[in-house]
Amino acid sequence: MNKVKKILTTLMVATLTVSTGVTSMPMLAHNVKAESKAETISSDTNDMSQYKEINGISSQTVLGADFSHYQLQKNAWKKVWKNYKGIEVSNVFEYVRSQGINTISVKVAVNPAKDKDGNESYLSLENAKRTLKEAKKAGLKTNVTLLYSDDITYAGAQKLPDGWDTDSAEEKALEYTKNVIKELKAADAVPTMITIGNEVNYNFLTLSSWDGYCAMAEISKIVRDAGIKAAFSFAAPEKASDIQYIIEQLGYACEKYEGAGYDHIGVNIYPNTQSGSYVKELKNTVEEKAAGKQMIISNVKCPWKDSEGKASIKTQTKSIYDYLQATIDEKNAGGLIYDDADFVGAWDSFFDENGQAMSSLAIFAYAQGNQVDVSSYKDPWEYGGDTGLKDQKVTIKKVKGMSESSIRGMDISSYLALKKAGVKYYDYEGNETPLLKVLHDNGINYIRIRIWNDPFNADGETYGGGGNDVSTGVEIAKEAAQYDMKVLLDFHYSDFWAEPAVQLIPKAWKKDVNNTEKMCSDVYDFTKESIQKFKDGGANIGMVQVGNEITNGLLGIYSNRDKGESFNVIWGDKKKSTEVNKYLKAGIKAVRECTPQALVALHLETPNVWKYKTIMNTWKRDNVDYDVLGSSYYPFWSIAAKANTPKTLKDVQTLAASYGKMFAVFETSWVNSLNDGDGTPNSIGDSTSTGAYEVGPQGQVNELTDLYDTVLSQDNGLGTFYWEGAWIPVKAGWTNWEYNKQIADQYGTGWASKGALGYFPDSKMYYKGKAAWGGTSWDNQALFDINGYPLQSLKFYKDSVSKGKEQIIALKIVDKNGKEVYPTQYVKVEVGKTRKITLPKFSGYYPSNKNYQLTVKGVKEENATQNVVYTRTAAGPAISYNYRVKVTKKNYKLYKNFKWKKSKTKVYKKTYVAKYRYDHKNGNKYLALYTKGGKFVGYINKKAVKRLGSATQPEQGKAYTYGKRVKIKSKKYKLYKNFKWKKSKTKVYKKTYVAKYRYKHENGNKYLALYTKSGKFVGYINAKAVKVIK
Repeated sequence: MNKVKKILTTLMVATLTVSTGVTSMPMLAHNVKAESKAETISSDTNDMSQYKEINGISSQTVLGADFSHYQLQKNAWKKVWKNYKGIEVSNVFEYVRSQGINTISVKVAVNPAKDKDGNESYLSLENAKRTLKEAKKAGLKTNVTLLYSDDITYAGAQKLPDGWDTDSAEEKALEYTKNVIKELKAADAVPTMITIGNEVNYNFLTLSSWDGYCAMAEISKIVRDAGIKAAFSFAAPEKASDIQYIIEQLGYACEKYEGAGYDHIGVNIYPNTQSGSYVKELKNTVEEKAAGKQMIISNVKCPWKDSEGKASIKTQTKSIYDYLQATIDEKNAGGLIYDDADFVGAWDSFFDENGQAMSSLAIFAYAQGNQVDVSSYKDPWEYGGDTGLKDQKVTIKKVKGMSESSIRGMDISSYLALKKAGVKYYDYEGNETPLLKVLHDNGINYIRIRIWNDPFNADGETYGGGGNDVSTGVEIAKEAAQYDMKVLLDFHYSDFWAEPAVQLIPKAWKKDVNNTEKMCSDVYDFTKESIQKFKDGGANIGMVQVGNEITNGLLGIYSNRDKGESFNVIWGDKKKSTEVNKYLKAGIKAVRECTPQALVALHLETPNVWKYKTIMNTWKRDNVDYDVLGSSYYPFWSIAAKANTPKTLKDVQTLAASYGKMFAVFETSWVNSLNDGDGTPNSIGDSTSTGAYEVGPQGQVNELTDLYDTVLSQDNGLGTFYWEGAWIPVKAGWTNWEYNKQIADQYGTGWASKGALGYFPDSKMYYKGKAAWGGTSWDNQALFDINGYPLQSLKFYKDSVSKGKEQIIALKIVDKNGKEVYPTQYVKVEVGKTRKITLPKFSGYYPSNKNYQLTVKGVKEENATQNVVYTRTAAGPAISYNYRVKVTKKNYKLYKNFKWKKSKTKVYKKTYVAKYRYDHKNGNKYLALYTKGGKFVGYINKKAVKRLGSATQPEQGKAYTYGKRVKIKSKKYKLYKNFKWKKSKTKVYKKTYVAKYRYKHENGNKYLALYTKSGKFVGYINAKAVKVIK
């Protein structure tokens, strides 16, 4: 895919700069932006070391922050959130997660009024959906508190929404709940938990106490049936032990409705009234009277400032810790949801009026035993550090067609450059481990290596992108062989990136640009010599790719996609496509000779059946010999065209099968985050459409699952390669941009280095006059975090395997002479097992044993070929003919079939479409006649007809430019409106017209298209009716 173009596109939105000493560096809007100059509250005076891990705290403990005001603050009030150093954070959700928060909560009203400026209410469902999606992307759990009112509710204020009344309230509440859940699902914002009401002790929906509890129970059934945890929120009773009454009422009500129930019972706490000891008594009562239910504080906030000067960050921190401790023990995971946590400038939030975080926020981390250094916390994306990605859990499902033999590949072409620059990788235990071992241990069995001819300038400086000359590739292949991994050699036939927008000729071959035969020799020699070096190095070459993403051409013959030129500029031009195919054949010849066991692959990008078919037809025309059609597949690109979707991918794979070819995806990936980890803008960022899957390791797993489900559902599907899944920063943190750029120039670790200047186009190397090269543009799509630790998504390649080793058998359908008469069919069968298949039925042949059932056996884990002999029928196969014909001879019979059953249809002197021709064993050729409407008429000897024009062209033929003035000299010829012979009433005799076009009709006559001087169409007339005048 055109990754270079995408890098530059990303640069367009990365125009902000920040001054750091004497260096001015590029900056993305989603990164840390600027230091605050305003006076801020110091966090350093809050001694956090006294707070130890709370006994009993677990992953089930609710460590929640209410972010109901977030969208309004961000979009309408233009608020920002900063870390303890006063530096704006790139993602506030990821930031609070790093400080121990695990749940984001929002409140939702039914029909909340917009504010005086027309902004959506902070209680609106639309705002909630956006917040929930952002929180989920950051790996947080979520809660929605449904108020069942148009405004906030309290114990004494449970006002019904407009249009609701007490009699209908319960029914409307049930329907409303269903609709909210439906909308949340549609928005990919389904929460972990829904809290039903707020402080609903005795008057929920303005119903009587008992009726209110019954309504809550009914709603809980809807919530739980949707797979969402249910919670209730109550006002703190005067005495903590009085919670027993609420528990009893809930129990009775839930017993009334099968499936009703709840997971959490929440109590709103007010610090000036309810102490930690009160909360502890609440918890003990719940444990005794509602065993198995999790008691939490559903709403609390503690001031860090007050008018009396008594509140401080210290008192806020201690209050939160005490409340948490009071809710948690071995029986109750407990927890709390902190209200207005996000509210910038509020005296009881976690962010001061400048948006700077206060150290009290870190109490959630300290309560878990994670001693965050609040005085020196740095955003990991900015400075390097643990982003939390490696700890995000994923769910991996078995893929039905995934065997131990399926290609579970990865392109790691940048690896050697990164290794030389000091980049390290780790296993899941945190031990430094060679990259290839980490990949092997997690199921990767195939390595793709790109090969450039000479990626260095005259001074020996690398072009970058891994510096992938042959010697670099051999080193990677050697290491892969230590782990029994096969390699796919990806020949670009260029000194640097070859892809849809750029297919540059190697420097050494430019002298041969006008000599096709010499260029073919260059391709052949380079391919053969390179493969021999890999063989000498001990590489296990499983496949060789001749050209990279050649959709728009190869070796300098390519359409200019940046200027809007179509692939058809090359593939629709016979001369150009023939020349490209000669180069392909030269490379393939070298592969077949040097490593005959390897599969030969050709690689296109952006699945498109029409485009792929057009190109493959030229390969078929020119007898290009290949085994595998490869495709790139990136679900974040070509969204509008629906190209990178499982359906379109399946269609092009089916197309490949119809040509007798195997199929694999050679490039794919998905984003683990939208953050940049090294200062070079990523190809995929905030401005890219990433709606196909969630952003994060789980999204990577989901993309791969869908991809493998698709590719392996057909027998010609081999598997896929993840593109550059280990291309991480040399030094993590975008503040290290200058260092990464220098290392890239030295080792070639970035997408490009300064050495590429003069070879690669300036339009790619610069953006608005500034250098665009530097670090990796792909670090947020790796299956490792920016520090080299594997993400949980890497485990997909091992955990998704559903069956043992497999053999692919290529069934060659041949005649008695061994000539192929039908596209090769592929059959996958597990080693040691058998499989019964149905052979294809097609015109002109049948299995020699007349049995369409065939049993194949998997013998060993390698590709095999088996011939299946078909016998030719007497008539032979249907050969496409597609001409209009006129039956001109009477002495030939019309037959209904080739058993010579005669037809009574009279066809003499009639015109038909002859769709097919049959070369019969009796020595005659027969045509299959059809009416213009497509109805079959019968078979007739070819000698009986006169061939007219092609059936794909109109009967009048093409319009030839004529452009002469003519005068109508004869009355006996009619004027027609069209070639369906509809007569025109216009009188043209003795009048003069312009005959713009001439037609040679199949009826033997020539016709002219007449126009007035002003250009108005008049009609068609026989050319014999006119006289040309000067």
